[in-house]
Amino acid sequence: MDVLWAEVTKNGIFALAAAVVAYAFWKQLIRISDEAKAREERISAEARTERERMHSEAIAREDRLMKLAEGLTDRFEALAGQYESLALDVRDIKTVVHGKDAA
Repeated sequence: MDVLWAEVTKNGIFALAAAVVAYAFWKQLIRISDEAKAREERISAEARTERERMHSEAIAREDRLMKLAEGLTDRFEALAGQYESLALDVRDIKTVVHGKDAA
């Protein structure tokens, strides 16, 4: 910084103008850098939020599919029980019709 002021006093107005431009440029670079960091953090936070939302939706879909599968399993088990009951009834009817049941 001392060198800069020494040049300002030595070269006059041109050195002062160059120092002002350099300082303004440096401040602008810092501002741009800060904005880029803020943008990166915002994008990262948005991506994280989206990942979490997608994950929770996937878990909800998985739960719905498991409930559906369990419901279908229960229905098929009920149908299998009904089928077995019908099969026994048909066997009894055949036995009676063919006269094999003497009782």
